[in-house]
Amino acid sequence: MEMNMSVHSHASHAVARPMPSSVAQMYGGVFHAALVVADDAEVADRMRRILAELAPRRRIVIASSRAEASNLLASLPYDLVLVDMRLPSNDGVSLLQHVRQNYPGIESVGMSAADDQELVNAAIAAGAIGYLLTEADDIELAYLLRSVERGGAPMDSRIARRILGSIAASARARTIEPIRVQEEPRHEPVPAATKMPPGLLSPRELKVLRLIAQGWSNRQIAEAVYLSVNTIEFHAKSIYRKLSVKSRTQAVHEAMQHGLLN
Repeated sequence: MEMNMSVHSHASHAVARPMPSSVAQMYGGVFHAALVVADDAEVADRMRRILAELAPRRRIVIASSRAEASNLLASLPYDLVLVDMRLPSNDGVSLLQHVRQNYPGIESVGMSAADDQELVNAAIAAGAIGYLLTEADDIELAYLLRSVERGGAPMDSRIARRILGSIAASARARTIEPIRVQEEPRHEPVPAATKMPPGLLSPRELKVLRLIAQGWSNRQIAEAVYLSVNTIEFHAKSIYRKLSVKSRTQAVHEAMQHGLLN
């Protein structure tokens, strides 16, 4: 049974461009049920329509608040949750954390009207596998959402470019750190959050992870290291499992925290 919860509307300047029928036909249904959480009725209805065009038989439910979304998650099964990060009282972040802790099988994606670095970082840290900018047109949003089926991270290209730039800048900064001379060795305890068992990732997995961080696709990595795409996907899943993450974006973020991209 399809449920569309009524929500109050705010002003929205996004221009919805209908998807051509060929695009809708190109994409089959990935998820049986999706939950859209947004207190802007226009945004919620637009995302519902895009998901419905991708998979007409999909059950799509709309919630206008964290509390409403939590009740719906407890009462019906879902595969995908889209969360507007502009929900009041930082409820977008707390809802993503709730999904990650209580429904690990659900894929969560954050979204907002424009690129806000703090919101993006908070969403990824809270468990989102991707981030959408609703100022993009319908076709672009549909392509990004469809990538989840292939294990991808639906990330707006502008955000992805900024994240890759941050990784590159971090790598450059580590290469020019000044050498300390005649300094007594320190034996300070390493914080638990930065500890990682040595050899957790195999040399092959480290190589794959570093190419992932550079934005390479599984096919490009496979061609570069003379392995099959299936083998690269196997390595990627092993990396996700060992780092306790669910997406490329989270894997790169976690790798940066532990200095694996040096």
